[in-house]
Amino acid sequence: MKNKVILIVIFIIVVALAIVGFIFLKNTEDETKHLEDKMITASNDYFKKYISANDSVNVYKITLQDLQNANKNGESYDLSGLEKCDKNKTFANVTIDYKDGTAKKTQVELKC
Repeated sequence: MKNKVILIVIFIIVVALAIVGFIFLKNTEDETKHLEDKMITASNDYFKKYISANDSVNVYKITLQDLQNANKNGESYDLSGLEKCDKNKTFANVTIDYKDGTAKKTQVELKC
């Protein structure tokens, strides 16, 4: 009888830890996605305003430092939450569409 009670308590603790771990990982994943979305939005706008699509390059690298410099020069990109990220290793690769010169795809690399 005592062994069954101990096993049930251990099972409940393991299940509780699994649930807490899942919630923690889910929140971390959501926060990362939120920061990536901020970088994508700011990088695509930066690309439209500051980069010429007439170059022969098909992927442009826009760093967090580029976006922060643009903010210092009058832009208002929402970069909150990215303060702890490395300014040169956090970047977005913007792939262009050669037909119209617009951003086709943006891939973000966060180093926070």
